[in-house]
Amino acid sequence: MGTSKGYIPPTKPEWSKAKRAVSGFLRNRDSDSRANVIQKFGEAMNSRAAVGGASFASAAGNVIALAQDIRKYGLEHSLVNFGRSDLIGKSSDEILQELLYQFTNDSASIEDSLAADSLSQALENLQIDSVEQLGSVDLDILLKEMVISFVLISFDLNFDEKIGKGRTSSEKFEILDEMHELYASLHSTELEQIDLGNISAASIVQRTLKEAYDVCVRFYGEAHK
Repeated sequence: MGTSKGYIPPTKPEWSKAKRAVSGFLRNRDSDSRANVIQKFGEAMNSRAAVGGASFASAAGNVIALAQDIRKYGLEHSLVNFGRSDLIGKSSDEILQELLYQFTNDSASIEDSLAADSLSQALENLQIDSVEQLGSVDLDILLKEMVISFVLISFDLNFDEKIGKGRTSSEKFEILDEMHELYASLHSTELEQIDLGNISAASIVQRTLKEAYDVCVRFYGEAHK
């Protein structure tokens, strides 16, 4: 992942608890300790010490707004609306990449890089590799895929080094994959109940992201009691 270089994990109390939960999971590797990790991580990411939430919300909000615009007005009109008439006539994949660079400030900071990784992963998961496809994608699915990708990449960013210490790469990725499976289950559970409403795209992303972390705290907090 491209976001880890130079990253210093937060040291606030919520993050200390999350790191202790990860240590407990690495010792026990049972369902209760896994649930505890997700609960504590959700609490930490809901705190002000979380990294990248605002950058991600802005970038993902722009993706949603672009998708809506293409659906309503077509690609060329949308490029003009987003101030990128210079991209008219370019190849579809080039347009998509240029817009992602724009929305994530060319990964100028760790926060922007985290957003870029999350958006790229979500589009890959949905097999979207051309800008026209954004005009026909289900926006609820796109939103939730971006949020889940951000949650997973944020988890890896904060705990990759701790989980990998003293382990081979294959052992580390096996543990991370195990955690990813639990987070991925959010797709078909509580997140489906979110009422997006008629609010701005960035606000929708912030709201959905907070709900994802609330689910981590509520659902997995209850699961290991």
